[in-house]
Amino acid sequence: MEGHKFLNAYFIDEERTVVESLWEDESTNAIREHTVIAEDGNAAWKNLLEHIDIDTLHEMTFKRIRDLDNEYKDQVIAIAKERGMVYDIDSINTDIYKAIASTLFKPFDPEEDKEKLFMYKLQLFEEDHIKNNTSKSQKTKLRKAKNLLEATEIAIELYKNT
Repeated sequence: MEGHKFLNAYFIDEERTVVESLWEDESTNAIREHTVIAEDGNAAWKNLLEHIDIDTLHEMTFKRIRDLDNEYKDQVIAIAKERGMVYDIDSINTDIYKAIASTLFKPFDPEEDKEKLFMYKLQLFEEDHIKNNTSKSQKTKLRKAKNLLEATEIAIELYKNT
């Protein structure tokens, strides 16, 4: 594009037949998008290939997809936090403490809550003070804990004995 400086380009379709290129207007610094069909005989495609090679074009496409995916994930997490669906343990303005207390002290249903107990125990065994503890009897007690509160008590004992 005359009067413009090439910035970047990437494919915008799965078939990799359409390319979006970004150009900076040298007089106004405005960014302009230009869409090109990637096919032999297309003058715009031939011109674009003077500014970027096909390998770099594929690399830029990969980076763009990764960046868009990361932006999407960040937005989903922000919305989930805003709606109280995900807790940020590092934030003081969170309901995580309410959720912890509620989870530990609510009546435990062995049938309904067995998956929670299993996942909780798995996480406890990943904690360094438990993982590195040499007391096989205490670890066995933790494996046999019948509810979340009992598992927490044993985990605290293991923590105190490290």
